Amino acid sequence: MSERGYERWLEIRALLRLAGPMVLSQTAFVLMGLVDTAMSGHAGAQEQAVVGLGVALWIPVFIGLMNVVQAVSPFVARHYGAGDHRAIVRDTREAMWLALWTSLVPLAALPFVPAVLRGFGIEPELAAKTTFFLEGIGCGLPAALVFRALAFYSASVDRPKPIMTIAFFGLGINAFFNWVLIYGRFGAPALGGAGCGWATAIGMWCSLVVMGLWTAFAPAYAPFRLWRGGWSWPSWEGQKRLLRLGLPMGGAGLAEVAAFTGIAVLIGRFGPVQIAAHQVALNVASLLFMLPAGIGAALAIRVGQSLGAGDPARARRLAWTGVAAGLTIGVLMMGPVLAGRHAITALYSSDPAVRDLAASLLVLAALWQVFDATQACMMGALRGYHVTLLPMLLMLGAFWLVGIPLGAWLGYEGGPFGRPLGVFGFWIGLLAGLALVSCGLALTLRTVADAALLRCRKER
Repeated sequence: MSERGYERWLEIRALLRLAGPMVLSQTAFVLMGLVDTAMSGHAGAQEQAVVGLGVALWIPVFIGLMNVVQAVSPFVARHYGAGDHRAIVRDTREAMWLALWTSLVPLAALPFVPAVLRGFGIEPELAAKTTFFLEGIGCGLPAALVFRALAFYSASVDRPKPIMTIAFFGLGINAFFNWVLIYGRFGAPALGGAGCGWATAIGMWCSLVVMGLWTAFAPAYAPFRLWRGGWSWPSWEGQKRLLRLGLPMGGAGLAEVAAFTGIAVLIGRFGPVQIAAHQVALNVASLLFMLPAGIGAALAIRVGQSLGAGDPARARRLAWTGVAAGLTIGVLMMGPVLAGRHAITALYSSDPAVRDLAASLLVLAALWQVFDATQACMMGALRGYHVTLLPMLLMLGAFWLVGIPLGAWLGYEGGPFGRPLGVFGFWIGLLAGLALVSCGLALTLRTVADAALLRCRKER
């Protein structure tokens, strides 16, 4: 192996060492959706549809707000690379305040949810149960976002393993209370699919308590003294600094996830089987996406640390090495998904119609994983460079000006196929959007990385 090849191998190993626990922690989050979908599915197609619709509405909001809070990660990574512990504490505390107040914003929209669902043709009983599901989620949202702020801080100072452990602890809590609240165990009311929302909220608060105690007392965090030396109210400068970077990150995340999950609402007129099948296939695709998503999050940290240490050449090398890893992962995922799609969907539902339709959708999911894995890594690298506005605009254009309109045309009218394709039409539209955004992000990353390296050379 050449010297350059050996250096790349070391970089890949360091990247995967950081990404591994982050992948597993995000996998635990997606597994909450899997557990919710599977457990509610065995209570009936309508209860699974409640979870499908609820997830379609709350996940885009959560991902959008989580991406806003994730702005702390590139900042802390750069401070860590530069050895500035005081700045790490300052920005992490600001991020916790940001997480707290932004989590309260979605609660104001809850009274309008029933009318929105009925406007999309959702039957009143299903709309009422979905609203109750979302009320439970809303109670847990502050805990979930503050937990994420602490998790981004922990990973950015090269301590990702506690996040993984605590995330799976929260998953266990969620699964237990799902069983209690869906089926009415221990004298609790049998809430059906709506009980999943309240079980998730309980898991969120338990995870936050454990994460707070861990970062306060574990010896590995002693150099940073996050919970010591007094506390302060948020500052306008600190909040503005995070929002300047975080709002485009949140916009990009919201644009992408809303496009994927919002289909559950757009296909509501086709009935609970298509909604449930879409939710099953989307949850499988989301679970597969966790590996490249974790690599993308790790890339943001590693690129930021390299830039903080004054080494843009290494940052560029890391960025493209990570993108190549994401592309490889996307290709390798295709075979197992295609071969095992029927066995996978059988885990989610006892309804044959839901299982067969979801298995067919996984054929498209296997193809779009190639583009999704690649764009996730490029997005992470660009965040390390503090470039977030242009990726957001690319996401908005690719999904909402191309993907969703194309999907609606194919889904409702059929386009050149001559008959409405239903949920399949929407998934084809999403695939087109992913391909477009991948191309745009590749050109952006090349320009940004080369410009950073040239600027550093001129300064020297």
